[in-house]
Amino acid sequence: MTTSSKAIIRINPNAGNSQMVVNHSMIPQLSAGIIKDPDGLQRVWFAAPAPPTQEDPIVIMETTGMNAVQFFPLEADAKAESIKLRTTNHGTTGAPDYEYSLLFAEPQHSYVGILTPSHGTIDRMPVSQSTWLWDVAVTTAADEKTHTYWATGQSRTTNPVRSENGLYRRSPGAMAWEPIPVLRTGQKPFYVIADTTAVWLTATNPNQVIRYDLGTNTARTVDLGTAVPQQLAFSTTGALWVASSAGLHEFDPRLNTNGSLVQLPNGGTAKGVCVAADGKLWYTNPTRKTVGSYTVPPPPYGAPSRMGRTQIVSQGEAEIHMKDEVAQPLVAEYVANGRPVPGVPLTCRIDAEGAAFADGTHERVIITDQRGRVALPTVIAGDVQEDAILSVGLGNTEPHAATTLTITPA
Repeated sequence: MTTSSKAIIRINPNAGNSQMVVNHSMIPQLSAGIIKDPDGLQRVWFAAPAPPTQEDPIVIMETTGMNAVQFFPLEADAKAESIKLRTTNHGTTGAPDYEYSLLFAEPQHSYVGILTPSHGTIDRMPVSQSTWLWDVAVTTAADEKTHTYWATGQSRTTNPVRSENGLYRRSPGAMAWEPIPVLRTGQKPFYVIADTTAVWLTATNPNQVIRYDLGTNTARTVDLGTAVPQQLAFSTTGALWVASSAGLHEFDPRLNTNGSLVQLPNGGTAKGVCVAADGKLWYTNPTRKTVGSYTVPPPPYGAPSRMGRTQIVSQGEAEIHMKDEVAQPLVAEYVANGRPVPGVPLTCRIDAEGAAFADGTHERVIITDQRGRVALPTVIAGDVQEDAILSVGLGNTEPHAATTLTITPA
């Protein structure tokens, strides 16, 4: 996670008090947006608003060694506020070719940016509405190529003044953003997430969680009373979790009920929330300046399991020669309650003597994208004739979906 004091903090999930702080002299002031590398490499992507005399960069930082960084400059006074992952399949269903991009909101210059690190370009989608952009999300059609973009924006009385609160959508092929009428008069939106069925956002005045159905174009809301909602995340059960000033709220993703509240053990408020590879929820508590975790309890004895499952979507080559390589040999998705779930960290493994991922490792943790999917990175065969087992699953909490890659002599 990033902080407001130029620090990046890594928490040991098995020992919350074990922390590594990176104070990087080359990195400007940090923002709230940070994501793990989409290929599971040991690096993170984040935004770093710089002083007015410097260009504000998007940063990729290695989390090993000397924490080397790579900068992608924005405008000198830019303020990239949020970071999300976008995946595009430039191949076919049988032969996928996934390309990862970084989606971010830039409120100072009023655009949503798309950074594709593989070729270093930044595409800008201007937002003409008078709004201070806050957060972004993306939904993708079944072809895995066609994207719809979503953004929340707020009114603002300080310079630069902005007059609108809104949820905005940019449809495929459109050049302009359109407002989606889900807010009450004077209601201010904050964070937004999406999957293949709906878009969810948090808002204040009144404090609510709002769900916009992509199939019916209708909205459903749940009131939180005095609890001020912040970030949202999906758990491994498919439930929607919302951080707030009162703690952590669990909702049925269709918002058919008022949900339940888990209060923080040491008081304070919750702001950021995400799910770990073992299914735990992790949250930030800015009031106490702490990070905490919560284990979602299992269902009652005899009740059906609420945990999701990993399943194979497509498999590439099933046989390759020694020393050859195969790009994205396996695509899998994580499904809970009948729908794919974004933001779930899946453990990808190679059980083999000679074959390994391109960096020489045999295990990576990759977060599911906007369609709830992960693509195994490039696998390189060694000089051993063998059947390499490729598998994907939620840590060690469930049986992995697996397939075999046969490696034969050249």
